[in-house]
Amino acid sequence: MHAKTLLSAAALSATVVPGLPAFAQSSLTVFGAIDATVQHASQGGASVNRLNGSGGNQISRLGFRGVEDLGGGLSAGFVLDMGLNIDTGTGGVTSANNQTAATSSGLAFNRRSTVSLSSTQWGEMRLGRDFTPTYWNLTLFDPFGTAGAGSAVNIIQGSLSKVSTVQTALRASNSVGYLLPNMKGFYGQLMYAMGENGSGAANGTRRDGNYAGVRLGYAAGPLNVAIAHGRTSLASGDVSTTNAGLAYDFKVTRPMLQLFQDRKDGVPAPSRSSGFLVGAQFPVGRGYIPASHSRIGDNAAVQRKATQSAIGYVHNLSRRTAVYTTFSRIGNSGGAALSGGGVPGVANAAWRGTDIGIRHAF
Repeated sequence: MHAKTLLSAAALSATVVPGLPAFAQSSLTVFGAIDATVQHASQGGASVNRLNGSGGNQISRLGFRGVEDLGGGLSAGFVLDMGLNIDTGTGGVTSANNQTAATSSGLAFNRRSTVSLSSTQWGEMRLGRDFTPTYWNLTLFDPFGTAGAGSAVNIIQGSLSKVSTVQTALRASNSVGYLLPNMKGFYGQLMYAMGENGSGAANGTRRDGNYAGVRLGYAAGPLNVAIAHGRTSLASGDVSTTNAGLAYDFKVTRPMLQLFQDRKDGVPAPSRSSGFLVGAQFPVGRGYIPASHSRIGDNAAVQRKATQSAIGYVHNLSRRTAVYTTFSRIGNSGGAALSGGGVPGVANAAWRGTDIGIRHAF
């Protein structure tokens, strides 16, 4: 899936950092995915046909990963990973302070940009912009991998959720992170990120954008189970989210389960939401069928609810290239207006989306 290029120290120092002395570099990996889908979406009488260049099977991205072996089980490394919108040639959205989002325009390493020091005995320390602990449960226990019309993001981080209002829902900038070493199947991640507001910040906003999160899990053989929690500080009320996921590979099918909830402190209802996802991947010939059903509801006086049902098929033309199709429907009630994109959400109206696309990974 990844194209790996071994570079000499001289070539690396000359092309990446001219004028610096040469240091041994074990490897540099170029990786990514180019994914585009033709999507038809409709809701509340409106419809659109569009080319979604951010990906319908995998998120379109381009990245670079470097590792240097320091000996004795130690290594240093970096990851630079950018999101792509290949329909327009633009990059993805990022946030410098975990509070406001920059507009999508030029290419930027918005997905991940970290430098790390790793030990086979003690684990890994990371600095930079990275995925938050709760993100991993969201994507790893979603049969659609949080991409396209069937993505669980449509429900879990839709307009009924409070985590959708913060910039740390998927990633956090200015972070310090720690990942556990291999512990006989047990794994974990800790993260603290800074909003970087100075002492002169007004109206009690100095803590705004600060984030803390943790994830613990166990994976062995066909089983993978994990729980995660994250909290973002805001003067208007802290936002916290908790999720858990479970998957088991029976070979003939791989069922998945997610439970999630979030809340915003110090505000009247609706101040929290919760829900679930059940789904599975079914191997079929050279491909597989992803399917899922998810639900979310909030604590409004008249509860707003939304459900999503999605099914698709992914056919592998090779190890790196696939064609796919997905159909998804989001039902809204109680005034909910969730949408899977393309058209504005309309209260109590169903959203329908169909993807037909191609993905090439490298």
